Amino acid sequence: MLWLLLACSEPASPSAAPVPPPPAAAPAPDPALARAAAAGQEFGATLKGRLQEAMAAGGPPQAVAVCSEAAPAVAAELGTKHGVTIGRSSLRLRNAANAGPEWVQAWLRATGERPAEGLTPVKEVVDGTARVLVPIAVEPVCLNCHGPAEGLAPEVKSSLAERYPRDQATGYAVGDLRGALWVEAPVGG
Repeated sequence: MLWLLLACSEPASPSAAPVPPPPAAAPAPDPALARAAAAGQEFGATLKGRLQEAMAAGGPPQAVAVCSEAAPAVAAELGTKHGVTIGRSSLRLRNAANAGPEWVQAWLRATGERPAEGLTPVKEVVDGTARVLVPIAVEPVCLNCHGPAEGLAPEVKSSLAERYPRDQATGYAVGDLRGALWVEAPVGG
Protein backbone atom coordinates (compact mmCIF):
# COMPACT_ATOMS: atom_id res chain seq x y z
CA MET A 1 0.00 0.00 0.00
CA LEU A 2 2.88 2.30 0.77
CA TRP A 3 4.25 1.85 -2.76
CA LEU A 4 0.88 3.00 -4.17
CA LEU A 5 1.02 6.22 -2.12
CA LEU A 6 4.59 6.84 -3.21
CA ALA A 7 3.73 6.19 -6.84
CA CYS A 8 0.86 8.64 -6.72
CA SER A 9 2.99 11.35 -5.14
CA GLU A 10 5.77 11.29 -7.72
CA PRO A 11 6.44 14.61 -9.42
CA ALA A 12 5.24 15.01 -12.99
CA SER A 13 7.69 13.94 -15.64
CA PRO A 14 9.77 16.70 -17.25
CA SER A 15 8.14 15.99 -20.60
CA ALA A 16 4.72 17.10 -19.33
CA ALA A 17 3.86 20.54 -20.67
CA PRO A 18 3.45 23.25 -18.06
CA VAL A 19 0.02 24.80 -17.81
CA PRO A 20 0.18 28.29 -19.31
CA PRO A 21 -1.05 31.19 -17.22
CA PRO A 22 -4.38 32.70 -18.25
CA PRO A 23 -4.05 35.37 -20.95
CA ALA A 24 -3.59 38.89 -19.68
CA ALA A 25 -6.58 41.11 -20.10
CA ALA A 26 -6.27 43.69 -22.84
CA PRO A 27 -5.55 47.13 -21.45
CA ALA A 28 -8.62 49.28 -21.05
CA PRO A 29 -8.92 51.94 -23.74
CA ASP A 30 -7.78 55.36 -22.63
CA PRO A 31 -10.81 57.40 -21.51
CA ALA A 32 -9.55 60.39 -23.51
CA LEU A 33 -9.40 58.26 -26.65
CA ALA A 34 -12.94 57.01 -26.06
CA ARG A 35 -14.10 60.60 -25.44
CA ALA A 36 -12.44 61.79 -28.66
CA ALA A 37 -13.98 58.95 -30.68
CA ALA A 38 -17.44 59.64 -29.25
CA ALA A 39 -17.14 63.35 -29.99
CA GLY A 40 -16.05 62.65 -33.56
CA GLN A 41 -18.91 60.25 -34.11
CA GLU A 42 -21.41 62.76 -32.74
CA PHE A 43 -19.94 65.57 -34.85
CA GLY A 44 -20.12 63.51 -38.03
CA ALA A 45 -23.68 62.38 -37.39
CA THR A 46 -24.87 65.86 -36.38
CA LEU A 47 -23.29 67.56 -39.38
CA LYS A 48 -24.57 64.94 -41.82
CA GLY A 49 -28.08 65.31 -40.38
CA ARG A 50 -28.00 69.09 -40.72
CA LEU A 51 -26.70 68.83 -44.28
CA GLN A 52 -29.50 66.43 -45.19
CA GLU A 53 -32.07 68.80 -43.66
CA ALA A 54 -30.57 71.73 -45.57
CA MET A 55 -30.59 69.81 -48.85
CA ALA A 56 -34.26 68.93 -48.32
CA ALA A 57 -35.19 72.50 -47.38
CA GLY A 58 -33.21 74.55 -49.88
CA GLY A 59 -30.91 72.35 -51.93
CA PRO A 60 -27.15 72.65 -52.31
CA PRO A 61 -26.91 76.43 -51.66
CA GLN A 62 -28.50 75.85 -48.26
CA ALA A 63 -26.00 73.03 -47.60
CA VAL A 64 -23.15 75.46 -48.34
CA ALA A 65 -24.57 77.73 -45.64
CA VAL A 66 -24.63 74.82 -43.16
CA CYS A 67 -20.98 74.01 -43.84
CA SER A 68 -19.86 77.62 -43.53
CA GLU A 69 -21.97 78.60 -40.52
CA ALA A 70 -23.31 75.58 -38.66
CA ALA A 71 -20.29 73.27 -38.89
CA PRO A 72 -17.95 75.55 -36.91
CA ALA A 73 -20.68 76.17 -34.32
CA VAL A 74 -21.39 72.43 -33.95
CA ALA A 75 -17.66 71.72 -33.62
CA ALA A 76 -17.33 74.37 -30.89
CA GLU A 77 -20.44 73.15 -29.04
CA LEU A 78 -19.37 69.50 -29.09
CA GLY A 79 -15.80 70.45 -28.27
CA THR A 80 -17.01 72.13 -25.09
CA LYS A 81 -19.41 69.29 -24.28
CA HIS A 82 -16.74 66.58 -24.63
CA GLY A 83 -13.63 68.57 -23.64
CA VAL A 84 -12.02 68.10 -27.07
CA THR A 85 -11.00 70.04 -30.16
CA ILE A 86 -12.78 68.96 -33.37
CA GLY A 87 -12.29 69.86 -37.00
CA ARG A 88 -12.34 68.80 -40.62
CA SER A 89 -9.44 69.18 -42.99
CA SER A 90 -8.41 68.35 -46.54
CA LEU A 91 -5.61 68.72 -49.03
CA ARG A 92 -8.06 70.89 -51.00
CA LEU A 93 -9.39 73.35 -48.47
CA ARG A 94 -12.55 75.30 -48.92
CA ASN A 95 -11.80 77.38 -45.83
CA ALA A 96 -8.15 78.01 -44.86
CA ALA A 97 -9.20 77.99 -41.17
CA ASN A 98 -9.83 74.24 -41.56
CA ALA A 99 -6.17 73.34 -42.11
CA GLY A 100 -6.04 71.41 -38.84
CA PRO A 101 -3.02 70.50 -36.72
CA GLU A 102 0.24 69.30 -38.26
CA TRP A 103 -0.40 65.60 -37.52
CA VAL A 104 -3.62 65.80 -39.56
CA GLN A 105 -1.87 67.60 -42.42
CA ALA A 106 0.93 65.00 -42.31
CA TRP A 107 -1.63 62.18 -42.56
CA LEU A 108 -3.35 63.89 -45.50
CA ARG A 109 -0.04 64.47 -47.32
CA ALA A 110 1.09 60.88 -46.71
CA THR A 111 -2.27 59.49 -47.83
CA GLY A 112 -2.55 61.80 -50.83
CA GLU A 113 -5.27 62.18 -53.40
CA ARG A 114 -6.78 58.72 -53.75
CA PRO A 115 -9.93 56.67 -53.31
CA ALA A 116 -11.08 56.50 -49.69
CA GLU A 117 -11.72 52.76 -49.89
CA GLY A 118 -9.46 50.77 -47.61
CA LEU A 119 -8.51 53.67 -45.36
CA THR A 120 -9.12 53.10 -41.67
CA PRO A 121 -9.59 55.57 -38.86
CA VAL A 122 -6.62 56.53 -36.70
CA LYS A 123 -6.96 56.21 -32.92
CA GLU A 124 -3.81 56.90 -30.91
CA VAL A 125 -2.39 58.62 -27.87
CA VAL A 126 0.71 60.71 -28.56
CA ASP A 127 2.49 63.00 -26.10
CA GLY A 128 -0.45 63.17 -23.71
CA THR A 129 -3.04 63.80 -26.42
CA ALA A 130 -5.65 61.34 -27.66
CA ARG A 131 -6.04 61.72 -31.42
CA VAL A 132 -8.78 60.38 -33.66
CA LEU A 133 -8.92 60.84 -37.42
CA VAL A 134 -11.72 59.52 -39.63
CA PRO A 135 -11.34 59.59 -43.43
CA ILE A 136 -14.19 61.32 -45.27
CA ALA A 137 -15.28 59.67 -48.52
CA VAL A 138 -17.15 61.56 -51.25
CA GLU A 139 -20.74 60.32 -51.53
CA PRO A 140 -23.00 61.04 -54.53
CA VAL A 141 -24.79 63.93 -52.78
CA CYS A 142 -21.41 65.59 -52.08
CA LEU A 143 -20.91 66.18 -55.81
CA ASN A 144 -23.51 68.97 -55.68
CA CYS A 145 -20.87 71.16 -54.00
CA HIS A 146 -17.60 69.21 -54.38
CA GLY A 147 -17.88 67.74 -57.89
CA PRO A 148 -16.18 69.10 -61.03
CA ALA A 149 -16.42 72.90 -61.02
CA GLU A 150 -17.85 73.01 -64.54
CA GLY A 151 -20.73 70.76 -63.44
CA LEU A 152 -21.82 72.79 -60.43
CA ALA A 153 -25.16 74.60 -60.60
CA PRO A 154 -24.86 78.41 -61.05
CA GLU A 155 -26.46 79.09 -57.64
CA VAL A 156 -23.94 76.74 -55.97
CA LYS A 157 -21.03 78.45 -57.73
CA SER A 158 -22.37 81.80 -56.58
CA SER A 159 -22.81 80.65 -52.97
CA LEU A 160 -19.33 79.12 -52.90
CA ALA A 161 -17.74 82.23 -54.41
CA GLU A 162 -19.47 84.43 -51.82
CA ARG A 163 -18.56 82.31 -48.80
CA TYR A 164 -15.26 80.79 -49.96
CA PRO A 165 -13.45 83.08 -52.43
CA ARG A 166 -10.34 80.83 -52.33
CA ASP A 167 -12.23 77.53 -52.62
CA GLN A 168 -10.13 74.54 -53.71
CA ALA A 169 -12.60 71.81 -52.71
CA THR A 170 -14.08 70.89 -56.09
CA GLY A 171 -13.18 68.31 -58.71
CA TYR A 172 -13.96 65.21 -56.65
CA ALA A 173 -15.63 62.00 -57.79
CA VAL A 174 -17.71 59.51 -55.80
CA GLY A 175 -15.44 57.43 -53.57
CA ASP A 176 -12.56 59.92 -53.49
CA LEU A 177 -10.94 60.81 -50.20
CA ARG A 178 -12.40 64.26 -49.51
CA GLY A 179 -10.45 64.84 -46.31
CA ALA A 180 -10.64 63.88 -42.67
CA LEU A 181 -12.62 64.58 -39.54
CA TRP A 182 -10.21 64.87 -36.60
CA VAL A 183 -10.46 65.15 -32.83
CA GLU A 184 -7.90 65.84 -30.09
CA ALA A 185 -8.47 65.28 -26.36
CA PRO A 186 -6.02 65.83 -23.53
CA VAL A 187 -5.24 62.64 -21.63
CA GLY A 188 -6.31 62.95 -18.01
CA GLY A 189 -8.40 66.01 -18.83
